[in-house]
Amino acid sequence: MRDLAILFCRPGPGSTLEDTFELEADAVDALGIEAHVLNVDLVLDGEAERAVRRIPRDVGPLLYRGPILTAEEYEALYEAAIERGGELVVDPHAYEHALYVPEHHEAIRDLAAPTRWTYGTDVDEAWEAACELGDPPWLLKDHVKSAKEAWEEACFVPPGADRAEFARVAEALVDLRAERFERGFVIRKFLDLATSSARTQERRIPEEHRLFFWEGELVAHAAYHPVSDPLADVSAFRPIGARIDSPFFTADVAFLSEGGWIVVEINDGGVSGLPEHLDPRELYERICA
Repeated sequence: MRDLAILFCRPGPGSTLEDTFELEADAVDALGIEAHVLNVDLVLDGEAERAVRRIPRDVGPLLYRGPILTAEEYEALYEAAIERGGELVVDPHAYEHALYVPEHHEAIRDLAAPTRWTYGTDVDEAWEAACELGDPPWLLKDHVKSAKEAWEEACFVPPGADRAEFARVAEALVDLRAERFERGFVIRKFLDLATSSARTQERRIPEEHRLFFWEGELVAHAAYHPVSDPLADVSAFRPIGARIDSPFFTADVAFLSEGGWIVVEINDGGVSGLPEHLDPRELYERICA
């Protein structure tokens, strides 16, 4: 069997996307790991078959590293790679399972905040689902991604919010996510997290950590924000690896202000960014060992 190669999907010339994989590509090259690059803009434009022409034929197993794709875009890339003689080691089912909240929530329900979701953009339906969680505060996102960069505008529903305030936040989320809004609303009960010493204008930065799992094993981790100390003991988090039906995924975990911890997010590993203090060589050495 061929060794695993990394498939970096990076923006092409003139793209409006940010290229966040240069450091990783350099690390992979320094480690002598085979890597290939394709133009992710072609994939996003529905031209996956054209995009994979840059991959050598019969390349073997490939690990995707690139921006978030919809389940349909990823499946198109997977099928195009198969036609080329390559195979993404995270198949479309595993990708969707890790990326979309309704697909994996049951597997981590006891570790996560109380959660409800809807399909579509009906705000009344989303409001009814949110009310099942009790009174606000709540957090809003779509099935894949939040707009936490617009915390007060399109993510956080404050205590005492009524239906009109909820609708304002929900509609702002749909507008900000635009054509990348994924499937429907996810509403989570807001829990008080332990915070670091840093803050933005809108909120304090929580003590959050990103864990990378490969083939069920925890292979790398780092504080999500560079202001937090690294985890001294990860033993409590290792069992998460057996809960998600994917060979490569991430779990973002955070400590609660009252004690204990929760899983904040699960994501596909191929689309998860590396925290600032995580050396990419550490991750790729473990994956490609």
